[in-house]
Amino acid sequence: MNTRAWGHWPKAASIGPGATVALLCALLLLAYPVAGKELQRLYVDLDGDSKVEAITLSASTPDASGRSQISVRIGSALFSAAHQAVPEGRIEIRAIIIDRQRSQRQLALTVQQAEGCVHHLLAYTPRRLVRLLPIQGEASCSLPALAGDGVVDAAVWQGDGSRKQRYRLDTDGLSMSREEQSGHMADQGRAAQPL
Repeated sequence: MNTRAWGHWPKAASIGPGATVALLCALLLLAYPVAGKELQRLYVDLDGDSKVEAITLSASTPDASGRSQISVRIGSALFSAAHQAVPEGRIEIRAIIIDRQRSQRQLALTVQQAEGCVHHLLAYTPRRLVRLLPIQGEASCSLPALAGDGVVDAAVWQGDGSRKQRYRLDTDGLSMSREEQSGHMADQGRAAQPL
């Protein structure tokens, strides 16, 4: 068995550039561990290309103040949001249909906070996750009403609090536009339609 005295290691140049890079990466991973755990995994075709995307939901370990980072990842696409951790709080992701006339599907990330739930509606295109709307949910954490007609009626934070608004999915599928409401919110009792 060959042994070396402490401190007598080969120079980096003698072990090759590939090994040097691998050693540096390993040291960085040891110095900066990934603090968090996977909470949920979904397999859904979101962009309508007939190929299923692997969707991972994870959360970092809460810091001393109880703040945590929630992350949704699809390949290299990432959406991340900070939140105040609630003991036994609900954190989940669901595939939803905003517009049944399109092949694309969206995601609803639900995060329970002390004052109620927040829903982040997300759209996916290859290599990008885009937040369509941040929605203040009710205490029950139910999703806003979705009829599959491209419209979302939701309570959205605006300055001093939340206001009930109606939004329509834009033609690009990556944004939503606020619509003026005529009289009252139609179909208040509609149930959300997850996949």
